[in-house]
Amino acid sequence: MLIAKKKRKENIAEYIIYMWQVEDTIRAFNFDMDEIEKQIISGYNQPEELRKEICEWYSDLAALMKSEKVEKSGHVRFLKNLVNDMNHLHLQLLKDPAEPEYSRIYGEALPLIREMNTRQQWRSENEIETCLTGVYIYYLMRLRKREISAATEEAMKVFVRLLGLLSAKYREREEA
Repeated sequence: MLIAKKKRKENIAEYIIYMWQVEDTIRAFNFDMDEIEKQIISGYNQPEELRKEICEWYSDLAALMKSEKVEKSGHVRFLKNLVNDMNHLHLQLLKDPAEPEYSRIYGEALPLIREMNTRQQWRSENEIETCLTGVYIYYLMRLRKREISAATEEAMKVFVRLLGLLSAKYREREEA
């Protein structure tokens, strides 16, 4: 919750990826809030009142996942909506002649996005979801200490650059 709040204000792409990780964590603990509290929340060095709030946050997210029937896979609707919002802004930026840097980075990312879309076993809703998913899978591969090719490392750098710039533009739009 604390990390999520911070990331939501600072970088929308990092927030989404973090929330996907939280969804997967809840799934890994089979929605067992006692276990989540024992294994995760108890590790937070926070006052008891705040730990209760964090526990409630996890519990609310778990309930939302169940109600939206994403217990096995997928993402809750509000995260999908954020991805779609990012994609909408992405499309606006591509049409904006005042955003040549964004278009340039997108030009670097486009062949990598297309390649990832041909290799993946799922169907992304849009190019921004493809980039976010690629970065999330890369993150999981690193956590599991899997071998990562130099080409994948380079592709993720491009995705991160594109998502970073898009997140900055998203934050600017929210603050306006």
